[in-house]
Amino acid sequence: MAGLLEHVSNSISLDAIRDYATGHLQTVFETMLAMKVTPLAENPVAALAGDHLAGMVGMAGEKVTGQAYLHLPTAFGAVVAAAMLGLPAEELGEAEVKDVLGEVTNMIAGGLKSWLCDAGANCALTTPAVIRGTAYRVMPKPGVDTVLIGFGDQSNCGVLELHIKFN
Repeated sequence: MAGLLEHVSNSISLDAIRDYATGHLQTVFETMLAMKVTPLAENPVAALAGDHLAGMVGMAGEKVTGQAYLHLPTAFGAVVAAAMLGLPAEELGEAEVKDVLGEVTNMIAGGLKSWLCDAGANCALTTPAVIRGTAYRVMPKPGVDTVLIGFGDQSNCGVLELHIKFN
């Protein structure tokens, strides 16, 4: 068992996780929202200033645990919800925006889960949750690796934050 666990964690690098998650994030935004987003070269944490939302989905398995957080400024969250629902952003309430953010986060985490399972790190997902605020940070426990992926379109940006720990 220990040999298999070591093989799984050694065969899945943080760079491979970043590459997969970046491509999958772009696919979800393009397919489900008809939005083209690209990775940002600058510090992605800058996107977290001011009022923002975070969709959260946990992953748990025998060989891997973690969380996926999709951080969006509140205005970008409304744009994303409007794109998915086909309605003007000003017609949406906070509940609709949170529902869509939870679902988009779930789609991104679901793709990562499938990719991890294909690599031998089977896991299951939790129900999505969403928080909103201006002064919060997600802090992983010691021993948990973090992958930050800043992304944006021509006028908005967000951050996909992944916490991964191989057990």
